[in-house]
Amino acid sequence: MATIRSAICGVTGCLLLLLCGRKAWARQQEEALPPAMENNLENEAAGTETVSEDDAQWQTLNALARHKIRLNTADEATLQSLGLLTALQISSFLRYRALLGDLLSIYELQAVPGFEPDVIRRILPYVTVGDDLAPHYTLRDYVHKGDHSFLLRYARAGEKAKGYLHTDSTLPAYRGSPEKLFMRYRYNFPRYMSWGIVMEKDAGEAFFKGAQKQGFDFYSAHVFIRNYRGIKALALGDYTVNMGQGLLNWQGQAYGKGASVMQTKREGEVLRPYTSPGEFYFFRGAAVTLQQQRWELTAFASFRKQDASTDTLMDEVTAASIISSGYHRTVTEAAKRGQVQQLSVGGNIRYHANRWQVGGNVTSHHVAPVLQKKTAPYNQFDFNGNRLTAASIDYSGSWKNVHLFGEAAVGSNGKPAVVQGLLTSVAPAVDMAVVYRYYDRAYQSLYAKGFGDGYRTVNEQGLYTAVTLKISPRLKADAYADIFHFPWLKYRSNAPSYGKDFFLQGSYVPGKTMTLLLRYNYRQAAENVLLPGNPVKVLTAVTSMHIRSQWTIKVNRQLDLKTRLEYSSYEAAGDMQQGWMIYQDASYRFVHLPVVISGRLSRFQTSSYDSRIYATESSVLYENAVSQLYGEGWQYYLNVKWKVNRRLSCWARCHQSRYPGQTAIGSGNDVVAGKKKTLFQLQLQYLIAGK
Repeated sequence: MATIRSAICGVTGCLLLLLCGRKAWARQQEEALPPAMENNLENEAAGTETVSEDDAQWQTLNALARHKIRLNTADEATLQSLGLLTALQISSFLRYRALLGDLLSIYELQAVPGFEPDVIRRILPYVTVGDDLAPHYTLRDYVHKGDHSFLLRYARAGEKAKGYLHTDSTLPAYRGSPEKLFMRYRYNFPRYMSWGIVMEKDAGEAFFKGAQKQGFDFYSAHVFIRNYRGIKALALGDYTVNMGQGLLNWQGQAYGKGASVMQTKREGEVLRPYTSPGEFYFFRGAAVTLQQQRWELTAFASFRKQDASTDTLMDEVTAASIISSGYHRTVTEAAKRGQVQQLSVGGNIRYHANRWQVGGNVTSHHVAPVLQKKTAPYNQFDFNGNRLTAASIDYSGSWKNVHLFGEAAVGSNGKPAVVQGLLTSVAPAVDMAVVYRYYDRAYQSLYAKGFGDGYRTVNEQGLYTAVTLKISPRLKADAYADIFHFPWLKYRSNAPSYGKDFFLQGSYVPGKTMTLLLRYNYRQAAENVLLPGNPVKVLTAVTSMHIRSQWTIKVNRQLDLKTRLEYSSYEAAGDMQQGWMIYQDASYRFVHLPVVISGRLSRFQTSSYDSRIYATESSVLYENAVSQLYGEGWQYYLNVKWKVNRRLSCWARCHQSRYPGQTAIGSGNDVVAGKKKTLFQLQLQYLIAGK
């Protein structure tokens, strides 16, 4: 508890320092999460019921805002690191630069096909033109020109959940305090060097006592070097491996279906440093990528202990499944910690030829004790055993205005997974994407994130077609249609099933200060439904629909407003569930104070959980926050950011949900008595910018 008090005092001291300060420092705002990433978070939360803790791309963008990409020397991998451009746009830019030479001004981007004003505005904070000689840094430059940052975040619920309560005869289910702590130190020189350490304690986990005598529940550390002589990347400690199109191994964020209809391709370097608080999607060990002219070779080795529930049968210990949540709050959760040892090795070899590349990938995982899931009809093809090996071939390339990409993988059981995509500009104002995938019902991979309808790269085949139409310089339409089939049983579907998903969005920008958006999304699939008079659930078609209208207005240099209205419906066996939500966002920057205040007021009402609505929130820097709204109630929050000086920034946040008429909120040990639920957060960041 002493460390927790120290954290609170540190943040409080930061706030007092601001209030007592007399000098107004120039504003330097960190970039907010781009709209495409916000939409991806909403879709991922809807599909997995969890909010991703991966903030790597957000960190990258803020680092690039201080160390901008030189457009005249940037290669494909550097442009991909932005995460804001489609493969077609990157190909178009490289083709333009090859034909016409270096850009003379940043305004020349308007002449690049596919670079509309909204695209240019998105990337403008991170790119520059001029000083076009490629830098030649020494190892000393690697360790002196980057940024040092220290981040401390503290969060606590205002109400005490059931898991923290005890009786005269029982101890609380949660053995730790309700505080959530997150600390990160990182040195980062983008595209050259990074090192740091991450520490996190979830709410309910013990701290320097009980099952967590070592202090924080999760520790992570890394050293990462890029582009040093023949070494393209060297990773020590924690890192991620991202191969091909995600069929074999992808541990970073990956776009699924959503508003960015053309961002269907997995892109990025094979090795990346791991700097997020999530406890599952990373490797721990060493990895290296060597580059020789057109060839690249990557090899990695990792040893980790994973959480799992275990069973003992005839003196033999088996693991029922690997658990990815990272929670160790109760005695039961703590007992599952580190029960499985996982050794992972693998590699990638890649050949680059002009605007084409082809690669071969292989991964092998050895686990002990042996995995033996409790068999159910829908999971009988899941991986069981102690060794899982898989291999794949991937490629990508451009020809004129067509970009092709794909990957074919096969597991050690011989079952395949294939994805093939095409991006093309069929006219100056029309872009199109087509993606076909086939994932066998028995395909097996531990860290796959292939493009598809589900969040498991297995038991699915489908065809996705998308189009972007630039009707005028101010009006754009985006649409996709996805027809898919699940050849075998799946969770909540006790027979093979079909589905379809349609999306249409129009965005209108009447001027530099206003954006209007209208979105329609319809999805039909099949789920087990209990029909009246039938004791057995029957596979029935279910449809969901979401209609969203949104308008954003920049009133002046200080005040921004955003309003969203959304309607949802869910229908199964003639039973219609409906919902709606409206919120008003506002953000105000003071003229003579380094202070930004933002907030939201939401009102929502849904018939049931099935017609729930998801909405990303503005939170403290680097926290992914998504609201899951169902039932009837209000939600509001207030964020305050103080930039004390050019190095020190502080955040404070209060978030509350109210459900009139309810006596309890939540489920299980997270149940809170009453009709409201509150969250308080404090955060500080100390940043020393590189020379």
